[in-house]
Amino acid sequence: MWIPPIGVRRVVLDPLIFFLAVLSVVLSPLLFAFAALADLITKGSGKFVRTTRLFVVFMACEAVGLTAAFGLWVASGFGARIRSARFRLAHYRLLSWWLGVMSREIQVAFGFTLEVPDQPRIEGPVIVFSRHAGPGDSVFIAGVLLHDFDRFPRIVGKKELEFSPFFDVMGHRLPMRFIRPHPKQRQIALDAVKDAASNLQEHDAFVLFPEGGNFTPGRRTRIIESFERRGLTEDAAFARSLLNVLPPHPAGPLAAMEETPGADVVFVAHTGTEDLISPAIIWSGIPFGRAIRANYWHVDAAEVPTTSEERMAWLNRQWRAIDEWISANRVTAIDRGPASR
Repeated sequence: MWIPPIGVRRVVLDPLIFFLAVLSVVLSPLLFAFAALADLITKGSGKFVRTTRLFVVFMACEAVGLTAAFGLWVASGFGARIRSARFRLAHYRLLSWWLGVMSREIQVAFGFTLEVPDQPRIEGPVIVFSRHAGPGDSVFIAGVLLHDFDRFPRIVGKKELEFSPFFDVMGHRLPMRFIRPHPKQRQIALDAVKDAASNLQEHDAFVLFPEGGNFTPGRRTRIIESFERRGLTEDAAFARSLLNVLPPHPAGPLAAMEETPGADVVFVAHTGTEDLISPAIIWSGIPFGRAIRANYWHVDAAEVPTTSEERMAWLNRQWRAIDEWISANRVTAIDRGPASR
């Protein structure tokens, strides 16, 4: 998907989205009336009203967020001190507000509940390796890190996130990087990982999705077939043994650990959105009435292996543990309560 250059986004796209956001809020009573009528005609479960509410709130958050971001730019001396510790903290507080509102609205609109266990106590900077499945899991994880872990997330995410002008602005002012996963751009992606992971501060959390993309059964099959074509029988066997996750790419995680010696590592397993692989499936399921369950485990820096070979074998073992946890806790559309242990 083509993303306009940053100059075009700032001069054209951001003002356009801001105007549309304000217009959406002004016209929201009319939008809700049409949505309610559509729900009445289709005899649905309120999905038109639910999605309209999510759209209006998102547009309102974009407008408020962009206004606040502009105010911070002015207050920083028209950008002169925008990278200072004071304004970095102010931007993370603004991002925390935006993520908190959007997380709650997504849960309301789609009928989700978020089950997060007690948080491990962590001191100092941390690397977070998470499985990647379903829409919006990066938003949920960033929100949990800010609100529950008291950590400032540094995320390496897909460039599609730049379609949100607010998230685009935040990402370019904070130590975040947007990449386009592609075999021909691996070095660009690797450089982005190294850049975002370098010089972690006390409350920073570097977030990476080692699978490189959302888990889908089709993508899992293609990866296994790719390993087999290249004669990588052990890699193919490992990928085939994983039922719920894709095998982690080694380059990104190894680069992150190399850039942050002495950092603890947190692994994130979650389930509840992996089957939402197309707009049609998402639309047909609203409201889902299900929980998004997450599990976090903390590995002290002293327990992290030191060589690349040992680290990759260790990462694969952790990924197998994530896969097994998902199999034991997998959420279905009618599964609303805690999974049996």
